[in-house]
Amino acid sequence: MDFDNIQSPTELTEEQKNAIELQRKMQKTVILSVTAGVAVTIGLGIITMLILLHFGVFTFNKNAFNKDKNNESGKAADIADFSADQKLDEIKTVMSDFYFSDAPVINAEDSICKAYVSSYGDQYSVYYTADEYKELSASIEGESFFGIGVRCRESENDGVAVIGFSNNSPAQKAGLKEGDFIIEADGQSLIGLDTDTAIGHLRGEEGTKAHLKVKREEEVLEFDVERVRLDETSVSSTMLDDGITGYIRISEFTNKTADQFKEDLDSLKKDNAKRLVIDLRNNTGGVVSTALNVLDVIVSEDNYGEMRFKDGSSGVFKGEGSGRIDMPYALLVNGYTASASEIVTASVKDYETGKVIGTKTFGKGITQRVKKLSDGSAVKYTDAQMYSPKGETWHEKGIEPDTFVELKESDTEDVQLNAALEYLNSL
Repeated sequence: MDFDNIQSPTELTEEQKNAIELQRKMQKTVILSVTAGVAVTIGLGIITMLILLHFGVFTFNKNAFNKDKNNESGKAADIADFSADQKLDEIKTVMSDFYFSDAPVINAEDSICKAYVSSYGDQYSVYYTADEYKELSASIEGESFFGIGVRCRESENDGVAVIGFSNNSPAQKAGLKEGDFIIEADGQSLIGLDTDTAIGHLRGEEGTKAHLKVKREEEVLEFDVERVRLDETSVSSTMLDDGITGYIRISEFTNKTADQFKEDLDSLKKDNAKRLVIDLRNNTGGVVSTALNVLDVIVSEDNYGEMRFKDGSSGVFKGEGSGRIDMPYALLVNGYTASASEIVTASVKDYETGKVIGTKTFGKGITQRVKKLSDGSAVKYTDAQMYSPKGETWHEKGIEPDTFVELKESDTEDVQLNAALEYLNSL
């Protein structure tokens, strides 16, 4: 009953006036009681929420009410806030607590790192375990190691391609041939691995045998190849039968290659060499600074091209210009001439100091750096694209030779070498 709407009679008794006043006081009391109850309830609710937030029972995402341009309320923010580190920590906890056997933490972490670097989609960016990095360092330095004596190049679907052999190669003696694909070593698949990682599986302790599965055309063959000490030299040379042509083969560019090249060149000069064939076929690259040192001997310019970086800056392949060799030469290349070898090829072609003969080169015109990490592992990452002295890039295109000559499997002679001799004879 709403007492405020009661019409007072003209004359009220004293008893009626007291009753009306009492009802009004009761109404105010009820209103104040309800208001106080609501206030207390809200206050208790706020205090409870703060306690739950403090102890982490639930979290409040201030971005949950912000809609992005696609009207997906808070969704992107939630995904971004849930970091990979947090997810990996949770997965590690699950596997450590519930995995049936002991969790192989080190192997798992290395696999995660390999997968993360691989996710960039660049076949030349690679994570190396500490052991793999030691192998890589030994290869770059040109140190001796125990292996089976093959030179390889990764392929997309067939493991690693055999593109050559070291001197006295046990793999060659066991029956492997150029053009074979090594798809497995000691039960480890090599398919999808980069060259450095795959070679790591081929090396091991002296006297042990590598059990290989090799694809040759449509056939899969198996070989057991003993690992031996390989004092690998990246340069070999000889005088050809005509008595005036020196031949130098550079298989890769290590830190020792330039010195070996100069020593072999001096030796050929002492043997009365009047002209030269430099063979970069199947040379997949190596240390860029070493390639520049070789260029200082055969081209001798102050600019061998440049690198261009992500931020727009560039760096020049600086030469010493110390003095060109005083004899004509031809440079042999093919489809496995890559990277640092292509720096040499591009400079020889642009400056026209020698004749480039063979087939189009591989087309790896990007450079990589290796960053050693605190635990001895390392990351190799692509950092720049390379350009020739004339400003041309050969990445994913290759470099066309001055004279195209294809060496076929059916050829009984080295027709590319013969073409180099014909060029030198024409001078």
